[in-house]
Order: sequence, then structure tokens, then C-alpha cells
Amino acid sequence: MNAFLVSVLTAVSAAPAAAEQNPSAAYIQRTMTALEASTAQDPAHVRVLFYGQSITAQAWTKILQKQLEQRYPTARFEFRNAAIGGYESSVLIRTADHDLYPWYPDLLFFHVYGPMDKYEEIVKRVRQRTSAEIVIWTSHLNIVSPDKPDEINTTHDARAVQIRAVAPKYHCLLIDLREKWRRYLADHGLAVKDLLSDSVHLNPQGCELYARLIGEELVRVPERGDNPTAAGTIATVAADSSDVTRGADGSLTLRFTGNRVLAISDGTGAAGVKATVLLDGQSLDGRKELWAITRPSVGPAGIWMPAVNHVAFEQPLVEEDWTLTCLPDSTPDGKKIHFRVQGSVTGEDGEGWSTERFVSRSQRAVLEPADWRVAWTLMYRKATLPEGFQVTWRSYPLFTRRYEAQPAGTRTLLVQGCANQAHTLTLNAEGGALGIRAFVVHAPPVRTEDADNRP
Repeated sequence: MNAFLVSVLTAVSAAPAAAEQNPSAAYIQRTMTALEASTAQDPAHVRVLFYGQSITAQAWTKILQKQLEQRYPTARFEFRNAAIGGYESSVLIRTADHDLYPWYPDLLFFHVYGPMDKYEEIVKRVRQRTSAEIVIWTSHLNIVSPDKPDEINTTHDARAVQIRAVAPKYHCLLIDLREKWRRYLADHGLAVKDLLSDSVHLNPQGCELYARLIGEELVRVPERGDNPTAAGTIATVAADSSDVTRGADGSLTLRFTGNRVLAISDGTGAAGVKATVLLDGQSLDGRKELWAITRPSVGPAGIWMPAVNHVAFEQPLVEEDWTLTCLPDSTPDGKKIHFRVQGSVTGEDGEGWSTERFVSRSQRAVLEPADWRVAWTLMYRKATLPEGFQVTWRSYPLFTRRYEAQPAGTRTLLVQGCANQAHTLTLNAEGGALGIRAFVVHAPPVRTEDADNRP
């Protein structure tokens, strides 16, 4: 790699021209407007999620994060990379229930190989369940194999056509990375292999270029508008607005349409002041849709993939830690695992086999045979099932039962995951004013009555 190329790749800067020429830049303008308006006194809060497989797990995402932090120094970013190496769309669609929708990003970077119908379904579910703005892109150029370093893999050309069709359908920013990559190689006299560490993964220079080609399109373009509804809405509702009723005891009732609400504190609430939170006049605990489960722990033999891709539930959960323990009569190759499941609150909750659908006694843990990954892991690592191997996960609420007065500027999640329709949210105060300045209401673009909110 020549010094000129390295200097070009390392000089990362915004390139508004790229976004100005891209009509789909309109679909991230809500985020970009917030970032451009961010100040030290009134910082933007932006949650950013990277999701996909090994390419999305590479170092370019860290480079891009640093770009955004340097470009918007007053913004308060929450970055998360939940990519899983080796997981194509047909598998990632299962882990997304744990990784993606419950985390509810403001901005999602999504790239994955695999079946396009599953790829599209993941994007569709993001639109149904969240108000995230979405960035997708066509794949970079790669080679057929290390043994054929000069033979370009053309199979992703057809896939690029399909990705270009998905983007406008779901109002995503589309970055045609494949064509930009092709032009860059031609302009600098480079071969495809020069930016790769193997047949597909990026070397350090490839990561720099990847981050640059994505990052240069993340800019505010006023003429593209503010994307008010394409990704749903995020509205800040002042506590003294007409949508909020204040009781004599300090209680607040917010009327909203959406599926997620946060409270922003003004810092005036007295220490010890609390409020019971009710949705549509009811307590939150017994509502199945307001609970989530973390991604299960990784498989044996030092693998990075989860041992089980998906844990469902048929009854409302409680906040607790779960342990699945493999029993001695499981087969060493992991193809038939006998196990028991226990919750730290629920207690012993039944036994099952990995080859059969399992529903625990409490119906708080449901496992499908196709979601087990242990046998593949052991085969890949040429290992056997460790004695007493355990898989763990945690069930947690997407709500706050009792709100407590917070320091100024604190954002507290009050409820998430309810049907995307009209609701009331009541905070019954105990002991004085709650010190809430405003509420932030998220509403996906797809209303619950128009589509199933939980595919």
C-alpha cells in the first residue's frame, strides 16, 4: 500500500456533496438535524446501533464512531455494536428480538449477507417496532478466494440490486458502497485484494475507506427536509403542554400516541419523591409486550456466537436471571442435549431436549430446536460438550414501575413496547412535585391497527 493511499484513507472528513446528490439522505435528516443543533447547554441524545455479521463487527465502526464524536462534540452518543460474525440474515432475524428492537436505536446501521427475504423482514420489523432512522448499503467488492486473488466475486452484484429496491420501500438512507468502492479502486489503480485481509474481510486500509465512504454521507442537507414521518416520530412534549394534565398532588397524566416514552427531569423534584407509573390506568408488570430477554450467553469452546439464538415467552415475565444447565445424558457432540431450566425468581422450571420444542412450566421460557447452536459450535471447534455446560440470559422490563425524582437532564425510560396507538401514561406522585420538564414520545411509522406490531 503506497503512502499516498494511506494519507488519502486516513484523512477522514465530511463530504456534503455525496449526501446532496443522494435523495435518500432525506431519511436521516431527523438525526442529522438534532446533531447539528446540539449545544453544550442543550445536547442531542442519539442512540446508534450497528447490526449485522462480521463485516459490521470490524474496526470501521469504531472509526465511524470517532468521526461522529469529533464532528459533534456536544452530542451525547450511545453507541452499541451487536453484530455477530457468521450470522447471515436467516439467523440474525432470530437474535434481533434480543439485540435490536428492545434497544430501540435512534439511528441503525444495518448490513448482513444471506437470504434477502429475511434481510427485508428485519428492516420491516424495525419500521413496525421502532422510530429508528436506518442506514443500509450495498456490499464492498471482494474476491472469490485467497487462492484466486485476482478473481472478483460477482455474486453480490445481484444482491446490490435487491438492496437498492429495499431502501426506498422502507425509507432508508441507501449508500451505494459497491459502486463507490469500484470507483475508488479504479481512480487509485488498486486491485480488490489490496483492501482485504482474506477473501472478504477488510484490512486496516479497507476499514478506513469503509468508514469514510459511509461517514461522508451522514450530513445535514436542509433541502432534503427534516424526515418528520418516514421513520416515525420523536416528539418532545413539555410537562406544561395541553397534552399533560397535572394533579393537585403533583401527579401527571400524558396523552400520547406511540410505543415508547421517556421522562426528562428538570432537577427540581425533592429527594425521595416517587410516583407509581400506570399505562391506560393499569399497572405495567402483567403486560407481556413490555418485557424483553437479553441475548443468551455464548456457546462452548470459546465461540463468540450465542449457544441458543432465541428465547421466547408466552406469559409475562419477572425480572430475573435464567440458567439452562446441560445434563449428563446429553450427547457429547451436542446434537441431543438434555437440559433443565431455572429462574432466579421463578425457580426450577422444567426439563427438555434440544431436539424438541420446549415450553417451561411457567411459560416464561420457550426454546425451538432450530435455535440451538451448540452442536454446530462443537463441530466447528472440534470439541465435545463440557460437563454441566450452562447457558444464561436475563429477563427485564421495558418500563419503570416507580419513577423517582432525578438530577436535571436525566432521561428515564417510562414505558416501551406497548401497542403503537393512543394511550395515557399516569405518574401518581407520592410526596410532592416530580420535577419532570418534558416527555419524549416515540412513534413508529406503522400504526398497530395497520400491521402486527409483533411479527
